[in-house]
Amino acid sequence: MGTDPTKASRAVLDASALVRALVDGEDAALAWLDCAARGTLKVFWPDLVYAEVANAVLVSERAGRLSRRAAGAVVQATLSVPVRALRIQTLAGEAWAVGAERGLSAYDACYVVLAETLDAPLVTADRRLAAATGNAVLIGD
Repeated sequence: MGTDPTKASRAVLDASALVRALVDGEDAALAWLDCAARGTLKVFWPDLVYAEVANAVLVSERAGRLSRRAAGAVVQATLSVPVRALRIQTLAGEAWAVGAERGLSAYDACYVVLAETLDAPLVTADRRLAAATGNAVLIGD
């Protein structure tokens, strides 16, 4: 499958992939979102992604990298991605165990658990998270 989103039927995107797409305009990350928008890719993520993206955008806004308007647009774009967001409650127990086993935060382990459960690639810009699972697609490398 590699890094080609057109070869996948589903994927788990993490917050770093969304930030790379919606804040940085990175082509590889945008390609995954484009496939989701066209309906050729089913995207999944834990619902915690909304808070993670909002926080990353807030940090960027406070640092002067994004205007208030641009920050709001990124949050709205995240909310409009056609996605199946899974409640953190359904992932937390297993995420705790995976996090302990693989040295991840429980937050990051939620993405790993979801990707491995779905046998779907985990699309991330986080090198450490990508290294924690065999089915990761590292973007922005």
